Amino acid sequence: MIDIMKIHLVSGFLGSGKTTAIISTSKALMAKGMKVGVITNDQGKFLVDTHFMRLNDIPAVEVNGGCFCCNYGDFNKSLEQITQEIQPDVVFAESVGSCADIVATVVKPLMEFKTAHEEDTTLTTFTDARLLKIYLEGGDLPFQDNVIYIFEQQIQEAGILVVNKMDLLADHLLSELLERTSQRFPEKQILPLVSLTPESVTPWLEGLQSTLQYASTPLNISYKLYGSGEQELAWYDAQLRVESGTQSAVTWVQDFLGLVIQHIRQAGIPIGHLKFLVSDDVRYQKLSLVSGDTAHLIEVDQPEKWGERIELTINARLECSQEEIQQLFQKCFALSADETKTKVTVFAEEAFHPGFPNPTYRFA
Repeated sequence: MIDIMKIHLVSGFLGSGKTTAIISTSKALMAKGMKVGVITNDQGKFLVDTHFMRLNDIPAVEVNGGCFCCNYGDFNKSLEQITQEIQPDVVFAESVGSCADIVATVVKPLMEFKTAHEEDTTLTTFTDARLLKIYLEGGDLPFQDNVIYIFEQQIQEAGILVVNKMDLLADHLLSELLERTSQRFPEKQILPLVSLTPESVTPWLEGLQSTLQYASTPLNISYKLYGSGEQELAWYDAQLRVESGTQSAVTWVQDFLGLVIQHIRQAGIPIGHLKFLVSDDVRYQKLSLVSGDTAHLIEVDQPEKWGERIELTINARLECSQEEIQQLFQKCFALSADETKTKVTVFAEEAFHPGFPNPTYRFA
């Protein structure tokens, strides 16, 4: 019997922990001798997640400049590329966090054009336990209604719903949440998860073997609401190099990150996610902040061990205008300018709103 490659599509709102789970699960599978590839996805062009996958020795390709559904041709090319390069047993494809309608626009076309994958394609939706708790209790999520609509639709089409970051809730609150989730979505496989290590993702690995792989009926989705929700969100991406003067490069990075968070908090701007990849010639660290986090500071580990030249990649997703997000970061760059001769070179930056979703295919 010929082994059939398994394709696991991974959906979920910004900051739900998809990338961390994929890395942990990939490491667990690779430790068993399996070949694993990852396809990352974003509306922007330089992705923290792709770099981070590769730094963790996980083969990764990316579909950038738009979601899988609107760039199905690029998704298919990326799938063919990673298949040819490593002949993987398993491919994880992580959709951008503002994307929905995956069954009709990606799963169904994949089944239609790649029939060998029909029995080996799954769709998992990740959700932050803290946001899900607020949502199911009828509380106020920190986003506009059209953005919340995307969050709802992502959950609705899942066959496997991962309630992630469960370690951030007290045990009794988690038990109540899981009971409430099961009652609200009785047709779904509900998996509580902490996705931080290869050892902790076993429930998801086991769930991926389930026959309940995705919602059999595509969403009855309003593209007007969906598109409006995406356009409520602003993207800011940048790549820069920081070189030490009389102040160390890592100190400048730490101070800059603090300023960014401070100004976002002061402006009351809802956070989808903030991702920063800090690296030098010998080490790297990914730093993140998402909507459920209350921290006012994220810290670089062991600052005394970093080199004199640091590369910094920024992926910020906020609910505001593209002018606001760009001005915020430019203000923080300006405030970080000092007399210590720290040299900061911004190689590339862009701020934008996602385009209105226009899927290549949609099989209802």
